[in-house]
Amino acid sequence: MKTRETYTPPLRPSEHNKGSYYLNRDVYLFKHENVINILDFRRGQFYGLDEIGSRMVDLILEKSYQETITEISQLYEVPEAKICGDLSELLNSLIEKKILVTSPHPDKFTEENLWPNILIAILKKLALIGRKLLNPQPAPNAYTVEILLTLSWISLRVLGWSRSIAIWQKWHKSHRKEIDKETIENLDRLLRETASGKLFLPMVCKERALVAYHLLRTFYGCPATLMVGKLLRI
Repeated sequence: MKTRETYTPPLRPSEHNKGSYYLNRDVYLFKHENVINILDFRRGQFYGLDEIGSRMVDLILEKSYQETITEISQLYEVPEAKICGDLSELLNSLIEKKILVTSPHPDKFTEENLWPNILIAILKKLALIGRKLLNPQPAPNAYTVEILLTLSWISLRVLGWSRSIAIWQKWHKSHRKEIDKETIENLDRLLRETASGKLFLPMVCKERALVAYHLLRTFYGCPATLMVGKLLRI
């Protein structure tokens, strides 16, 4: 996965860090001009902050609680009591959403462990059998796309973004093959039409992107890459 224009304060405190708040695992800050967008890949959530909230988060990750209040108060010429209340409310909200933690060593997560490897081996075997029975054609059909969309929906909500992408990336190896524009457009159309028909599992861009990535690499051997981006209107 690739991110662009990201700004990520250190998870571990540096020598000058007097604070006690840290970004949780798989949480990144996307900083553009004076505002921050928070990308939580563990839970697949995105949040936007205004200019003052962005400055608060920026400072609290590097300085102490009181230093943050003092600097914000002086910068915006607002009483410290008002800043203290706003900062406490913001921090409580970010901690509740598991964006910030108060320990520099949050819960450990490693992609390389036994159970995901066993799971992916089983899924590979089932997928191979299923493809031979249900989709012997060289291109994916609607039934295959529907199954994969359902799996991606479940995967993203049960495992989160990071674990899901880690497992789906281990599913296959791609070859350096070219793919024409018409094939991509046909695949995109098939994904959109199939996703729009799943009334009980609402599909958004995350599920479609994960399935498109998988199909491009498995059916077409295309070295597709998952990208995370943000549309900036200037």
